[in-house]
Amino acid sequence: MTQEWRSLKNPTTFLHSEFSAHRDLGLIGQLELWTITRAVFEQFGADVESTAASENLDEIDKLGQAYQKWHTAWCGVLGVENLTGSIPELYYNCALLYLYSHTHRGVSRLLQLNINARLTEIRDRFQNSAQAILRIVTDGRLRILDLPSYFGTMLAFATVSLIKVFRDGQVLEEDRHDILGLLRRLADTFRQIKLPQTKSHPYVGIAKGLEQATETLHGSVEQPAVAPGDLAFDNSILMDDIWNMDFTDFGSNWMEFNDH
Repeated sequence: MTQEWRSLKNPTTFLHSEFSAHRDLGLIGQLELWTITRAVFEQFGADVESTAASENLDEIDKLGQAYQKWHTAWCGVLGVENLTGSIPELYYNCALLYLYSHTHRGVSRLLQLNINARLTEIRDRFQNSAQAILRIVTDGRLRILDLPSYFGTMLAFATVSLIKVFRDGQVLEEDRHDILGLLRRLADTFRQIKLPQTKSHPYVGIAKGLEQATETLHGSVEQPAVAPGDLAFDNSILMDDIWNMDFTDFGSNWMEFNDH
């Protein structure tokens, strides 16, 4: 959808035409965001064993800046100081999560490499993006079941990522409480809504996984430390086939900017 067709090189031009309506802002915003994401894919591909991203942090920074420019520009287009709690903000943090996740590829090979401060900083951005996604989803401004289905997959990814970095001891003390709090709030959010009956729906997998850890999560915030084995969570519930979930029963609301 974001190939270099002439009509897509400057999508914002359409907004100045007589055919443009206010609701077109969301579509054009997505086109520009997806153009950056396509550049990420073309740069790093789909090989999960590749360490190319970790060995080319300049390109990661460059693409991260492109996302930041998109964010700043669309705050201006929409006439707001920030996009906090909005669908565009959720898209933005999902895009960042995808970008920075590339530095976690090829983990077994990276154990033999020196993980420098710069790589650690970028991986912190990955964690921050995952936290931001959970914060937006659980702050009550958006109706979670009305969100485009794409966000179900990204929420599953963000949830598993946070649990993994927590269990692996990669979390600073000040972040540990925030992450556990977000996971508990997400679990509570799922308890309060009627989830779809489709077993392959990402929300069902996340809710089931979080329920396994509810008791531990409930008391662990006040504990001085939580050993990796203490936080029971079956990652396979989400990760066995996370990128091949069945979205056919989710309706037509796939990647729309809806008013909520």
